[in-house]
Amino acid sequence: MKKKTARPQEAGLEKLRQELMAMETRYKRALADYQNLEKRQQNQANDLVKYAAESILDKLIPVLENLERAQTHLNDTGLSMVIKQFTEVLASEGVVRIDTENAGFNPETMDCAELVDGPKNKVVATISAGYNYYNKVLRPAKVTVGKGGQKAIKN
Repeated sequence: MKKKTARPQEAGLEKLRQELMAMETRYKRALADYQNLEKRQQNQANDLVKYAAESILDKLIPVLENLERAQTHLNDTGLSMVIKQFTEVLASEGVVRIDTENAGFNPETMDCAELVDGPKNKVVATISAGYNYYNKVLRPAKVTVGKGGQKAIKN
């Protein structure tokens, strides 16, 4: 008789082991889902903080450009220092000028204002600078692009 009672107990124990393994698997999946959710929320919070200043920085770029235009006429050492400091502050906040000098036309970072004679699909002149903010285009550069004609226009 002992053998008969031992088998139902073993069967019950095996059933409990299987249930425990299933619960452990569900627990591990739930824990992984929760950890992924925490990471996603942290990344979203970081992005929110990172891009919260985007609007004000976009408004500061025309101020920088006005200072640079004034500098071309005044050629003042003090104003040059202020422009340099302003540019450094913007760079420290993630704002960098898009390089268009001798570059190929990139529709993701540039707007073509005009096609002129010059090297095909190359930036011939920059009308207004563009800016990236943490690898996101804050303002595209406005450029003149060559259409492949004989003459090239100098900047």
